[in-house]
Amino acid sequence: MTQAALQSIDAEDGTDAIRAVLECDGGVIVHNALSAAQVDGLNADLEQQIRATAPGIAHPTHQRMADFYGTDTIRIDGLPAKSEAFVDVMLSSPLLGLADQILLPSCEDYLFNTGQLIQIGPGESAQAIHRDEDAWSYLPRPAPLLQVEGMFALSDFREENGATQVVPGSHLWEHDRTPRSDEITQACMPAGSALIYLGATLHGGGANRTADEWRRGMFMGFVVGWLRAEENAFLTVPIERARELPRR
Repeated sequence: MTQAALQSIDAEDGTDAIRAVLECDGGVIVHNALSAAQVDGLNADLEQQIRATAPGIAHPTHQRMADFYGTDTIRIDGLPAKSEAFVDVMLSSPLLGLADQILLPSCEDYLFNTGQLIQIGPGESAQAIHRDEDAWSYLPRPAPLLQVEGMFALSDFREENGATQVVPGSHLWEHDRTPRSDEITQACMPAGSALIYLGATLHGGGANRTADEWRRGMFMGFVVGWLRAEENAFLTVPIERARELPRR
């Protein structure tokens, strides 16, 4: 059987070209989604907090949650309050144009769903393959497209260090279909690139099989405005900081 593969496109090709691949495959690698200055800014803004944050989640409500989020993975939320570079990315990312096209037909406006630094450490196992939109599993099916998201590479993503696993075309599947191994690929890409994907697309963090290499990515997504966002920005972004942010 032929191994699944993701298509690649350059950010300069524009939103329409990216959307065309998304509609077909549910995910696409977008090169130059971040400028070199944005990559450097995100890494610089978050480096001190990364060093001060232990892997795993502090207060899991169930072992399944601890396993899902990873025991050797560092996660940092509330990025609009922690990084000026992140705010710049929010306002300039290809995701905004895609959210206009994909989400606005189903809502008056869309919401910032979550932003997270995700650094997968050596020895981390592969995350369970899942759909992000299953956070709202109570919605009747079929439902409109709920999310558009991006995993932005702040370091090179390789098979060995935990590049994100993706199942191209799975956004069109029945929800109970399980992918075969040959239907799963990985989003291998250089720093500054992004895996853009839909909330209905099966994916998951890859296993880090290296001895000493951390895979650093920044996740960001938008959701239709009639759903409650996964991250409560009223708590993760203090009101004093919110007053300083651009209105958009």
